[in-house]
Amino acid sequence: MVKTSSFLLSVSLFISLPIVAQNNSIKSTPIFQSQFSRNLSNNLQEAKSEGCFILYDLKRDRYIRYNSQHCQKRFIPASTFKIFNSLVALETKAIADENTIIPWNGVVNNEFTSWNQDQTMRTAFTRSVVWFYQELARRAGNERMSKYIQAAGYGNQDIGDKIDSFWLNGKLRISPEEQIKFLVRLYKEDLPFSPAVIQTVKDVMVIERQDNYTLRGKTGWGRDVDGMRNIGWYVGYLERDNDVYFYALNIVNQDPNFPMIPTRKKILFDAFKDLQLID
Repeated sequence: MVKTSSFLLSVSLFISLPIVAQNNSIKSTPIFQSQFSRNLSNNLQEAKSEGCFILYDLKRDRYIRYNSQHCQKRFIPASTFKIFNSLVALETKAIADENTIIPWNGVVNNEFTSWNQDQTMRTAFTRSVVWFYQELARRAGNERMSKYIQAAGYGNQDIGDKIDSFWLNGKLRISPEEQIKFLVRLYKEDLPFSPAVIQTVKDVMVIERQDNYTLRGKTGWGRDVDGMRNIGWYVGYLERDNDVYFYALNIVNQDPNFPMIPTRKKILFDAFKDLQLID
């Protein structure tokens, strides 16, 4: 059953976030959070899902959390791990660069037909191509992958012995709160990877560039893990007006036919609009 009580929004009643003035400049102003909370609750309820959302304002060092209890729980990272996998692959030279082509393995995927072709890291990241990143993980190997996972303190740091599936149905787990902390360290280049590698991955992560903001991120979709049919992620950060806003959306749904891709996008972008981060 989906919980929609007002206590799910664990945030002070007012928080400073940017609002666009008539002259298109940005100024900080208090924004009442009830609309954001109500709309997010309604979106989750309409999707018959439970979930949480975190927004961290780096400049002001302030958080907005919806359903903070859920935000503390660890889930399979699914394809959000492609961020970390990309870092390891480039750092270890498992792949020469983000534009190097890896030939398609010939395994046909009828659900995601864009996977059925040769890929580069750029295309595979955007299309969330599982076989490509499984190949990168195998090339990096269990020992090196485990070393970087532990050095970065990523989630529960447990990759087990399945090098090409530990983030899909293995033992690795990470919470929305930990996703935010990892993304902040990525942005600050405070991870055990070279600045050049981190910059490349940041560039690969770009989803959208507009005149007034740049959005980076990665989706994830775990299936049939820990008794949950669908575990959805959208994590990343949005840059605008000399500030950075880190976000993590996690949703859980038990419908085997759940339309994850459009649902999580709508929930995220509605939250951005309610918080006046995008138009």
